[in-house]
Amino acid sequence: MKFILLPLLLVAACSTTKEKTPSGAPINVSNEAFKKERPLSNAEISDFYQANAKTLNPALQDETLDRLTPEELSEINVSADPLMDISVRCSQGDFEGAFAVAGKNFNKYQKVAQYWNLIANCHLNQGSFRKALLFYNKALEVTPNYVPALNNIGVLYSRQGLDQKALVAFERANKQSKFSKTPRYNLAKLYLTYGLADSAQPLFQSLLNTSPKDVDLLNAVGSTYFLMSDYNRALGYYQQIPRSEWTRAEIGLNLALTYKKVGKVAEAKKVFSAVKDPSSANLRRYYAAIESQLGE
Repeated sequence: MKFILLPLLLVAACSTTKEKTPSGAPINVSNEAFKKERPLSNAEISDFYQANAKTLNPALQDETLDRLTPEELSEINVSADPLMDISVRCSQGDFEGAFAVAGKNFNKYQKVAQYWNLIANCHLNQGSFRKALLFYNKALEVTPNYVPALNNIGVLYSRQGLDQKALVAFERANKQSKFSKTPRYNLAKLYLTYGLADSAQPLFQSLLNTSPKDVDLLNAVGSTYFLMSDYNRALGYYQQIPRSEWTRAEIGLNLALTYKKVGKVAEAKKVFSAVKDPSSANLRRYYAAIESQLGE
């Protein structure tokens, strides 16, 4: 039986980069927003999130909040930064609050591509793909080839199952900025989804080189080597993941299967027995397949 390992890498919506309101706008512009206020430009806005060294997945933490835990999100101070406030609220599912903050700050940020990109992200997280695309295009109208918007259009297509369109968008975003990490991550994830380990490995490896303790990237690089049948090297990457994370199905199942491949069946069974109940249908199928292989 051929296994496709599941690193469970979430396609990440990008909010930052090193680089007239549309009809049907969902933000509620209050009377306060019409007070005269000088619009800011892209150059006056910080391009990066403040790093959070506590996160288990630090590789992309300056470009996206998508890989932070709920606890990590709750620790972010948003009081002095409306754009951060919008981003955190969207990530937490407080869409009404996010749109209220966006409306209140319309005059200040209407010429800032990141502002429109964040509004689009809120619609994306709500599953409103048509509205999300409208606002991503608004961000691109403000700043042509704005990398986060290009990346997020790829995320939008990926969530709709339109992987060929997603691939084009991720490749375009990656081409526009070789320094932006999120498009590279998403492109590698898409390659790995289709078992293209040779294409995914150097992209994931380049990210891991900058954040050698990133849990999801260690799992991903291990998965690329597993799919290339280099089981000992795969095992080396999986074993670098903290043991406290081995109970996660997307990690523990990969490790258990790799132990079996290198002939360490006892270790495989021990890791497998500690894996928590899988949360998704794909992981449950994967769990059942490995259970059968191990004779559990």
